[in-house]
Amino acid sequence: MSEIGQRFIEIRKNLGITQKEFAERLGVSLGTLQGYEYGKTPKGDILKKLSDWKYDLNWLVAGQGQMKRSHECSNAALDKIMIWNVAYFLCKREKLAKNPEVFADTFIEIFETMTQNISQDDEEVPQEPKEANVIDFTLRRLNAK
Repeated sequence: MSEIGQRFIEIRKNLGITQKEFAERLGVSLGTLQGYEYGKTPKGDILKKLSDWKYDLNWLVAGQGQMKRSHECSNAALDKIMIWNVAYFLCKREKLAKNPEVFADTFIEIFETMTQNISQDDEEVPQEPKEANVIDFTLRRLNAK
C-alpha cells in the first residue's frame, strides 16, 4: 500500500464511515475506492471533492501539512494548489523529470495558459471544471506511455 493510499484510508476513518459509504459519497464504485486505498491515483473530480470537503490536497498527495485545512482559500487558489500537487506527485511516481517542482511549476503555467485561452474563447458556454479535465488528460497521457 502506498502513502497516498494510507492517507485515503485516514480520510475515510476521519469521516467515520465504511468503504461502501465513502465510495457512495465520492460517486465511485467500491472497487475504485479500494484502488485509491491501495495507491491508485484519484481522478481530478475526486480530488476536487476532497478539496471541497476541506481536506488538504498537499497533505493527501505529498504528506505535507495537516489533513484538513484550517483556513479558507479562494476556489482559484485551491485549484492551483491541487493541480500543482497532482503534477508533482505524478512526476515523482512516473519519474518524468529530475526535479518534480520544476515539472509542477511548468504544468501550472500550461494550465493557466489553457484556462485563459478557454475563458476567452467560450465565455458564454458552461464547461466542466477545468482543473479536473487537465488532471485527467495528464493521467491519460502518462498511462498511454
